[in-house]
Amino acid sequence: MYKRKSILIMFLITILVLPLTAMNVQAAAAPKAKNLTSISQSVNHASPDTPIIFSHRGSPYNNPDHSFAGYNQAIKDGSQYIEQDLWLSKDGKLYVSHDDNLKKSTGHNVTISTSNSDKIDKVKLHNGERIHQLKDVFKRYGKGIHYIIETKKNAGDNTATEKALVKELKKYKMQNNVIFQDESLPGIEALHKSLKNVPTLWLLDSVTERQYKEQIENAPRYIKFISIKLDQWTPKLVKISHKNGFKTNGWILNTYNDNYEALNTLKLDSVFTNNTKETSKLIDKWK
Repeated sequence: MYKRKSILIMFLITILVLPLTAMNVQAAAAPKAKNLTSISQSVNHASPDTPIIFSHRGSPYNNPDHSFAGYNQAIKDGSQYIEQDLWLSKDGKLYVSHDDNLKKSTGHNVTISTSNSDKIDKVKLHNGERIHQLKDVFKRYGKGIHYIIETKKNAGDNTATEKALVKELKKYKMQNNVIFQDESLPGIEALHKSLKNVPTLWLLDSVTERQYKEQIENAPRYIKFISIKLDQWTPKLVKISHKNGFKTNGWILNTYNDNYEALNTLKLDSVFTNNTKETSKLIDKWK
């Protein structure tokens, strides 16, 4: 009997407290980045001495991916860039989620790309927040923070997501507050064609150092950052990237050793981190 009462109490806490927590987060004033510099300034000055920190999906150690609670924490921890992963819904809305299917983040088997917004809006993240549209993020944080945005798509998809993003950026006048990232060159080209002044980051995915070398040497010169998974970067590839005029980026920093490898050994110009506070602290310590 005692066990059944305990389970009932936990259930009531879950259904009553979490929605209230989500409401409090969304009702509270959004934090703003401290000493926010322009994107052109931060990109131009990105270097091993002053690397850019991109907060990967917000603050995933303590909060659900792409939640306002996670963004708030990242900003409070010193972030100037919060990452946005975008999927285009069946009815043309841009939702912020790493995965197309929401089973992992919500417990519901709902797929963004094959669902309309009325269905997507009914599911909640594990902290009670809904799946945010990009416009929700822009309305909440505005120009008080910068955004690094990746358009996600399934194999064979066209550039409809990029076109929707361009439209949204222009509508909310966010062209000067965004870095665009993609693993697809056609996606990068589509966005660059429409918004030439938005810096771009290319996510490379190969197997050997030689393959990466060929990709870097043949990359369009308007690209600002070459991004490679941390354990696949080599000092040689860093040198080749800089020789060809690109800034470097590594992902994803989780541990002290990851930070040391990225910032002290490879000396990358920018990083994606799951712990903004720790990475910021270590950058200051190792200056």
